[in-house]
Amino acid sequence: MPKKIWLIIGPTAAGKTDYSIRLANNLYCPILSADSRQIYKELNIGVAKPTLAQLDEVKHYFINHVSIFDDYNVGKYVNEGRTLINELFHSYDNIIVCGGTGLYINSLINGIDLLPSKNEAIRNELNVLMETNGIEFVIEKYTGLLSPSLIESKNPQRIIRAIEIGLQEKSLGEPIISIEHPFEVNIDLIEFPREQLYQRINARVDQMIEDGLEEEAHSLYIHKDLNALKTVGYSEWWPYFEKEISKEMVIEKIKQHTRNYAKRQITWFKNQSIIQQ
Repeated sequence: MPKKIWLIIGPTAAGKTDYSIRLANNLYCPILSADSRQIYKELNIGVAKPTLAQLDEVKHYFINHVSIFDDYNVGKYVNEGRTLINELFHSYDNIIVCGGTGLYINSLINGIDLLPSKNEAIRNELNVLMETNGIEFVIEKYTGLLSPSLIESKNPQRIIRAIEIGLQEKSLGEPIISIEHPFEVNIDLIEFPREQLYQRINARVDQMIEDGLEEEAHSLYIHKDLNALKTVGYSEWWPYFEKEISKEMVIEKIKQHTRNYAKRQITWFKNQSIIQQ
């Protein structure tokens, strides 16, 4: 009988964590996180990690897994995740993968395309990044993968193509291992009507502020140039700490950017090509 991987996916603030823990208790199995920010030890309040009680209740993997100072990418996540799945399938018939990072989830299940010209997942994320933040932001973030002449050209298509190839070459330093056991995939997409989801997002951000997000962000401000800190919930604070904007504006920007992120996630997860099995 094939093993089964249960994918608990959906936008931020949809309740994936609570649902996955209930399911894990029913199936008596562990949870693998597929969240590209909860993986960092130093990020807590702003990435809505499971509580200590929840982490004690069910065994989680890839939460507090690496440091913001570590060089981590989707290729490492896939190989570590697949190695772990192979080990866990010796003891469990079911494994839950829960998260909102589409690239991590798709690559974990389907592998990373070895042909750079066909990796639509990376290209789509880069297009979203450029649409949201502008070409200068993308160039600054991936300067190391771009030639001076390409940077000077500011040609969006050529820049995205170069980054797409560079990221794959960097990620695929080692061959991607296979999942050894035959397995089935069950997908649970957790979603709400758009307005209700946005209300949940706004309420969650308010709770984060009450829980001390400002203090957490301030403690990380010295490391603001790290890629791990270029994320919603943290980067909005930098202008405030530099006395350029008000705290009220920071909070509103976090809510707005989180809503924008949720909208992109919804589009991603409703694309039927995410799981090819």
